[in-house]
Amino acid sequence: MSFVLAILEYKTAILFYSLVFLIVYINRKKFEVHGKLVYLYRTKIGISFMNFMAEKARRLVKLLGYFGIMIGFIGMIFTFILILSLTYKLLMNEPGAGGASPVIPGLPIAGTGLVFPLITGWIVLFIIILVHEFSHGVVASAYKIKIKNSGLAFFGPILGAFVEPNEKALAKQKDLVQHSVFAAGPFSNFLTVIVAMLIIWALLNPITNILSIPTGVIIYSQPGLPAEKAGIENGTVITGIYGGSVNTVEDFRKAMADIGPNKNIELRSDDNIYPVTTTESPDDPSQGYLGVWIMGEKSELRNDNFLNQILLKIINWFKQLLGWLAFLSLNIGLINL
Repeated sequence: MSFVLAILEYKTAILFYSLVFLIVYINRKKFEVHGKLVYLYRTKIGISFMNFMAEKARRLVKLLGYFGIMIGFIGMIFTFILILSLTYKLLMNEPGAGGASPVIPGLPIAGTGLVFPLITGWIVLFIIILVHEFSHGVVASAYKIKIKNSGLAFFGPILGAFVEPNEKALAKQKDLVQHSVFAAGPFSNFLTVIVAMLIIWALLNPITNILSIPTGVIIYSQPGLPAEKAGIENGTVITGIYGGSVNTVEDFRKAMADIGPNKNIELRSDDNIYPVTTTESPDDPSQGYLGVWIMGEKSELRNDNFLNQILLKIINWFKQLLGWLAFLSLNIGLINL
């Protein structure tokens, strides 16, 4: 994609971030500036609530802090193994190999073909940051370590946040206490993943099934892999594979489970047929691989009226938000270990 086309395609995001940067720059005297691009705005917002939560549930908070340390060490081992695996795939140029990439709302995630939605993305990041930093503060307060400040951070136009405990008091605590405070943020991110997926599975999916029936699977193509080479665009709804009907994600996975690598198959949408040659799966060389992200199911209302249309759109938006929330919470939790 040329520079001009990129500007045109992501003009809304560029305009949004330019406005954010301008607002921050105009108000720069209210911020503590580091290196010209990092702006910190210190406040006392939320500190009293952190102290309140810590006081009311001190034993539970400490217990969760200890549990967070254990989960943190397990997560570190998992992350180390994952990095080794990804490094090996990159060196061997295997399909599905990837690396770290910044995730910025409104812009594509490098190497994935996915675009992180602008508004949904900012809401997701705000929730993740709030939960992460709040948890650090609550655990610190549970050990009667004073929280000096909370605040917002801008890394250029990118939003961040922080909770600032008394570092001297924290340094005097036992290692177990310090690890509890440090592990609280990532552990809360992992809990967020569980909560988000439970809401989708136990609440939103049943409501969706009552209101509608699935009619196809929405996919995004990964760069350089068979689906993209076949001309399948992001957001394509697949309704059939190899002559069989595909209505649900389960239908899609069952159809692909019987297809090996280097097979010529056809993926069908409502308005097109895509000839695709599968490649080897990075996880199982005996399985065929399309190189797609499964983004959910397209649904049709059982009773198509205006109220149900609005309700289904709201539910689908919440499912998208919670899906991104779970995905990014898991990754941010692992990165921060």
